[in-house]
Amino acid sequence: MLPRVLKWISPEKKLQFPPMKPFRWLTASFLVFAWISLCWAEAARAQKLSPADQIVLLNVTVVAVQTGALQSDQTVILKGNRIFSLGPSKSAKYSRNAATLNGKGLYLIPGLWDMHVHLVFGDWFPDAKDISLPLFIANGVTGVRDMGSELDVVQDWRNQIAAGRLIGPRILTSGPMLDGPRPRFPSSIAIATPEEARHAVDDLKARGADFIKLQSLIPREAVLAIAEEAKKLEVAFEGHVPDAMRASEMSEAGMKSFEHLIGIFEGSSSAEDDFLKGNKTEGRFLATYDEARAASLAALLAKNHTWQCPTLVWERGGNLLDVSDFSGDARIKYVPGPWKNKTWKRFTDEITQGYGTDDIATRKKFIEKELEVVRMLHQAGVPFVAGTDTPAGVHIFPGFSLHEELQRFVAAGFTPLEALQTATLNPARFFGMETQLGTVEEGKLADLVVLSGNPLEDISNTQKIAGVFVNGRYFDHAQIEKMLRAVKAAARRHP
Repeated sequence: MLPRVLKWISPEKKLQFPPMKPFRWLTASFLVFAWISLCWAEAARAQKLSPADQIVLLNVTVVAVQTGALQSDQTVILKGNRIFSLGPSKSAKYSRNAATLNGKGLYLIPGLWDMHVHLVFGDWFPDAKDISLPLFIANGVTGVRDMGSELDVVQDWRNQIAAGRLIGPRILTSGPMLDGPRPRFPSSIAIATPEEARHAVDDLKARGADFIKLQSLIPREAVLAIAEEAKKLEVAFEGHVPDAMRASEMSEAGMKSFEHLIGIFEGSSSAEDDFLKGNKTEGRFLATYDEARAASLAALLAKNHTWQCPTLVWERGGNLLDVSDFSGDARIKYVPGPWKNKTWKRFTDEITQGYGTDDIATRKKFIEKELEVVRMLHQAGVPFVAGTDTPAGVHIFPGFSLHEELQRFVAAGFTPLEALQTATLNPARFFGMETQLGTVEEGKLADLVVLSGNPLEDISNTQKIAGVFVNGRYFDHAQIEKMLRAVKAAARRHP
C-alpha cells in the first residue's frame, strides 16, 4: 500500500504529510541533456504549479549523498523544474502564494536512476509505455539508461516526456545493440566485419544515440573497430565484454562500463585463455578463480575508471530460477501475459540450458562469490552504478527491482550511503552531469524523492516513498495510486 499523501489544495493553505507506511546519464550526451532540460523547464512553466510557480517543502531532512550528512529542518523551494533554494527553515523566505508541504519527519533524496533497462525490446515487451514508464516514477526512478531498444520509438517517448505529454523518467539510450553475425535478441544490429562495425557506430551516432551498446557475440576485429570508431566520434561504448575479448583489453580500449560482471570472472581465472573459446560455467569460474589475477584486474579497472553495473538481482534470480516461485508476488499484477508467458519463458529456457552440470549448491555458492567479488572491486576503487536489466530479466519488475538492487549492494559490503550513491550521485558522475543531477542542491534539476524513513539507517527505506518530484510536477498518493491502477489495467489487456 502506498503512503497516504494529501492532494494539492489552494496555495493559501498548507499541505500536511500524515504518517507513512512502506511502499513497496558522457560528453557526447550533454547537448541532448541540455535540450531535454530546456523542454522540461518550458513544460513546467506551462503547468503553472502555483500563482508564484513555487513549491515549498518545509522542515524536511535533506540527505547529502556526497557526504552522508543529514541536514535537518530544511526548507527546499522548487521553481519550475529546478531547486530554487534550500536552507534552514527558521530563516527561509518564500512567497505567501506558494503551495507548501510540511516535510517534518521526512527525508529528501535525489531522484533514483536505473542504469540498465530495456524500454522497447523489439516485440518482446508490448505495452511498455503504459507499464514500465509509470512504474519507474511510482518507485522514485526519475532517470534510466536504456541499454538496447528501438531508437526511434524511445526518442519519441523522450520528446513526449520532455514536453509533459507523457509521464516517465529522463532517458539516455543506445538504441539497438551491436551483436555478432547472428544476434540472439531483438533491437540488435548484426556485426560480422570491422567495416560493418564502423558503419553501425557512425549511423547510430548520426541518428542521435547517446552511446553504443555491445553484446557478447561480436567478432574480435569488429570489436576493436567499434572501439576505434567510437573514440574518433567521441561517443562512449558500454555493455558486455564480448566473448572474444578479455576484460583487461576492453578496459584499456576505453570501454566505459561492464554489465553483469561479464569478463570479471573470466579475467580472474587461471583458465582465461580457455574461456575465450567458450565452456563458461559458474562451476568452472569458481574452480579456477585466482585472487592474484582478480586483484590485478581490479587495479586496472580502477586505474581506467571502468564502471561496473553488476545487476545483482538479475544475477541472483537467473541462478535460482528453477527453485524460485513468484506466483504469489504482489508485483505480478503489473506484468502482462506476453511478458510472463513468451519473453520470460525464452530467457528461462536459455538460462536453464546454460547451467550445464552446475547444481543448485554450486549456483548458490557462485551468487555469494559474486557479492565477494563486488566487495573486492569496490574496495579497490572500481566505480559502480545500480541497474536491473528490467524487464528483460526474469522476475525483474520495472522500478520495484531497483530497490532490491540497492539492498544487494549492502549485502556485498557497501554502506547504505554507498549503495544510495550508485543510483544518485554516481549516475550523475557517469554522465558528467554533476552540475545538473545527483544531489539536492540549489540550481539543480528538481528530480527528487521524499521518503518517510532514513535510507542511511536502512537502505530498504528507499521503498518508503511519500512523494516524487519530476519534470516540474509533484506526484502525490492519489496520483501514484491512479498510475498503478492504470498499469494494472494495461497488464490485464493481455492476460
